[in-house]
Amino acid sequence: MASRPKRRRTKPSSTDNQSTQPDNDSTQLKNLVTECMAAALPIIEKTVKECMSKLNTAQPAASQQPATTGQPEDRSDEVSNTSTFNTIVNNQDTTTDTKIQGTLSQHGYGRNDGSAQAPTPLIRTADFLIRNSLSEDSLSSYKNIFATYKRFIHAHVDRNADPLPPSLSHLLLYIAHCYQLGLAASTTRTHIAALSFTFQLGGYQDLTQSFLIKKQLQGFSKVKPSIDNRLPITPDILSKVVAALPSITTCAFNSTLLHAMFVLAFCAFLRVGEITKTAGAKQHYLLAEHVTFQKDSVTGNSINLTIPHFKHSNQSTTLHIQQNMANPLLCPFLVLQAFMNIRGHSSPAEPLFSFMDGSPVSRQFFTEHLKLSLTFCGLDINKYQSHSFRIGAATTAAASGSSDIQIQNMGRWKSSAFKKYIRIPTMKI
Repeated sequence: MASRPKRRRTKPSSTDNQSTQPDNDSTQLKNLVTECMAAALPIIEKTVKECMSKLNTAQPAASQQPATTGQPEDRSDEVSNTSTFNTIVNNQDTTTDTKIQGTLSQHGYGRNDGSAQAPTPLIRTADFLIRNSLSEDSLSSYKNIFATYKRFIHAHVDRNADPLPPSLSHLLLYIAHCYQLGLAASTTRTHIAALSFTFQLGGYQDLTQSFLIKKQLQGFSKVKPSIDNRLPITPDILSKVVAALPSITTCAFNSTLLHAMFVLAFCAFLRVGEITKTAGAKQHYLLAEHVTFQKDSVTGNSINLTIPHFKHSNQSTTLHIQQNMANPLLCPFLVLQAFMNIRGHSSPAEPLFSFMDGSPVSRQFFTEHLKLSLTFCGLDINKYQSHSFRIGAATTAAASGSSDIQIQNMGRWKSSAFKKYIRIPTMKI
């Protein structure tokens, strides 16, 4: 019986092993990818957030609107802080940023990476021109108002809050604060206008022009309207006031001095600070050299009065004041000449209205003697004050047919504010 041949054992081929291996490798690869992505995603997310944060800090969206929540708003461009701005906000660092940087787009494109240092003389000249757009009084007023605004924020909002960049909620609360303090609507508007100038000078968005601010100020004016009860000193009243001077003072020199001051204040639309010494940091009172007498037999005698600087202006101006031939008592040429002959100024640099020792007439002296003269004439000293000369000059000019432009030039008004001084119905005595 033949034997059965033995079956040869064979090893499994490599193709058999490969048939099951891909499944295992695919699973391991997926697991490895999943683990890598899980580890990398937090890092990628953190990096993206940091980049977005830096981008938003460097360039806020141009379409961003001011919020009413009181959150400060970033400026949309690099602003060079002038020394004038630093003076107003009382910054210790008065250096000027000489970077010239254009406004960036919303996503940072268009940035001027090649910004160069501007020449220092040009920076100083630019700041010089900005500085000379303001008078000393205006600069001092803006500085005091910003300091008041800053103190309000620290006392009533947050002692650690910064008034810059400006906040809409801070401004709204500040106006409400002014109302509670009993300030007039016109005074509050002056404060807001000063803050508006400061914000724009620093390159910040002027939030004072927002809808809510305008409506709040409008409501302020309606609830508490500003009423100016001061009456004009007209030529008839002026005649009575100067005629009363010998009765209210026993000093002939003081009588002549006040006579000249009263008449010139009326004829030249002068402010009290332009003829007396006040408590202001920069004095505006006239000097003897600012007066020139001109004699002309044909056109009549006149005075050229040069005012070197005045409120809201550092520029000089010369007023031509004609002789009043109809009323010698109110003639600026005659009364001023009489006073200067008695006074005998030893130097052209002496104050025009001054005592014999050379000291300038103070505002207190002027107002006290004006009240005495008004009282002697039976007039209400609460309604006739030192500014009544200027009000009376504008009122008289309007009544005589002078145009608005002529009145504005004579009174050196830069705006239409002179119109509130014209009170024709009050001219009857």
